Amino acid sequence: MDVSYLNRLTLRQLDVFLAVCQHRSYSKAALQLALTQPAVSSQIRSLEEVVGQALFDYLGKQLFLTSAGDVMLRAARDLKQRLVHLEIELTELHGRLQGSLNIAIESSAEYLLPAYINEFCALHPDVNISLHVVNHQRLLERLNDNLDDLAVMTQVPEGRALIYTPFAEHQLVVVTHPRHPLANNTAVSLIELLEYPALIREAGSGTRQIFENFCRQHGCIIQRRRQMGSHQAIKMALASPDHFAVLPQAMVAHEITAKQLSAIAIAGFPVRRSWCTVYPKGKHLNPLTKAFHDFLHQHNI
Repeated sequence: MDVSYLNRLTLRQLDVFLAVCQHRSYSKAALQLALTQPAVSSQIRSLEEVVGQALFDYLGKQLFLTSAGDVMLRAARDLKQRLVHLEIELTELHGRLQGSLNIAIESSAEYLLPAYINEFCALHPDVNISLHVVNHQRLLERLNDNLDDLAVMTQVPEGRALIYTPFAEHQLVVVTHPRHPLANNTAVSLIELLEYPALIREAGSGTRQIFENFCRQHGCIIQRRRQMGSHQAIKMALASPDHFAVLPQAMVAHEITAKQLSAIAIAGFPVRRSWCTVYPKGKHLNPLTKAFHDFLHQHNI
C-alpha cells in the first residue's frame, strides 16, 4: 500500500495528538504543551487532513478516539519510543547516558524513589527523569496504556502480562496521635481498633486495598471511615486524637521517634510487602531504562 502521503506527518503533530489522547481535552493538552487551544485544534485538524480520517468523536463535551484514532495512537507511541531508543543508542556511542526517563510510582513510594533518583542523576547528570505519582489503580491503567518507561508498585496483580521484580521492602504501620485512647496500650485487637474512625485513602489506593484485605482476612469490616486524597492529608489529620491510620512506615518514622505520633501494636502489623519494578511483558527496556532498573536492584538506599 502506498503510504507516501504520511511523509507529511510531523513530530509536533504527534506530540499534540498524544497529549490530547492522554487528557481527552484540548485545553488540558494546550496547558501541558504551553500552546493555545486554537493551536492544538489546528494541529489535530492538520493531522486528520494528512490521514484522511477523523481521529476523535465529539460526544457532548467528551472526546473519544475513533477506530483511526486508535490505530494512530498505537503508531504514535511506537514512533516516540523508537526515537527515545535512537537518542540513547547515539548517546551510548559517546560513552555516557543521557536522555529522558518517565517513571510512574504508587503514591506510597514517593518517600522511597526520590533518594534513588537523586543518586542516579548524580552519576548521570545528563539524564532527565519525570516522576508521575498516582494511586494503585491509576498506575495499572498507565501500565495498560504503556505510558511510562518503568513503574514502581506493590501488589502486582496476577493474571496480567507484567514483568515484575522486588527490590525494596514496604512496611505499613498503624499510627495515631499520642493522646489517642489506644496509644499507650501494649497490645490492641483489630476489633478494638475498628471501634475508632479510620482515616483512609480513596478507592484505588494500594494502602487502602492492603488494609481492607487485612481486615477481611480477619473477619472484620471498616465501618467508621473518613476518606482523604493523600497520605500527607491523612498525616495532617492525625493532629486530632480521635482517629487512626495505616501509613507507610518510611513516611512516619521521624514523627514516631519524635513522639509526635504513636504506633499501635496490632497483631499482624507491620504489614510487609515488596516494592517492585514493573513493565508490560514484551516491552524491551531501552538502555537508559535498563540502567535505572538495574540501579534500583543493585543499590540499597
